[in-house]
Amino acid sequence: MAQHHFHGGGKDVILISSEAYKVSTDCITPNHMLTSKEKRSKRRVESAQMLEQTYSKGMDVQPPKFLTWKQEELWNTLKKNTVTLAHGCAGTGKTLIALHYGLFGIAQGDFEKVYYVRSDVGVEFQRGRGALPGDLSEKIAPLIAPVLDNLPCIMHSHGAGEYLLKKKIIEPVLLEDIRGRSLNEAFIIVDEAQNFLPSQIKTVLTRVGKDSKILLIGDTKQTDMEVFRRENGLVDAIHRLRNLFEVGTVEFQKEDIVRNSVIAHILDRYED
Repeated sequence: MAQHHFHGGGKDVILISSEAYKVSTDCITPNHMLTSKEKRSKRRVESAQMLEQTYSKGMDVQPPKFLTWKQEELWNTLKKNTVTLAHGCAGTGKTLIALHYGLFGIAQGDFEKVYYVRSDVGVEFQRGRGALPGDLSEKIAPLIAPVLDNLPCIMHSHGAGEYLLKKKIIEPVLLEDIRGRSLNEAFIIVDEAQNFLPSQIKTVLTRVGKDSKILLIGDTKQTDMEVFRRENGLVDAIHRLRNLFEVGTVEFQKEDIVRNSVIAHILDRYED
């Protein structure tokens, strides 16, 4: 291990780091003054340092690798705000970035756990999860599929998804079970928020406890609420919370799709 000394403000600061990742003691140059080569080099150093931090916390979360600038915008918006709304086209990586941000925050000590909140779509015309056979984990397994799909892109180890769910580091929560709870020191992901009523969005937002952050994710063009002829909670929140302190909004477009390029063409046909 190597020690690096920094002086300023009348105090000496000692940073201990691995020899594998040298920390420059030169003055930091603003990004806009760096060449492309220097920017790439800086990103590699930052990724190495972020990876080292996650291992020191006992988590093997990979540093984020943004496929679009909009994904990076979402990450930065999450860092700056307590409440974030991410809406737009399917296949843009909204849930992936959300889960990655939450787990990386746990690795860095910012959060204790990630809550994944879902609504049981179409519950008025179905029996609801409570009437389905099996224990709670079996009932909600279809609802947490996006978590299991995305974890291999985030974690180094195989089987990380089962471990994180078993230890309740990631805890799935049904909308019907969230009333009265206070979710402290957590990152709360509210997925498929376009299928929430405004009153349900209000309920979820007011669950945010001490040192927690919340992200609402959804695509307003893929709502099931039209079936019930009710107001869309995500659309309501986007308009109601705009320009509010500690609330950020990121909108994804068709050009931000990364899942498969054919999705953009399919969406074009459905919008005709």
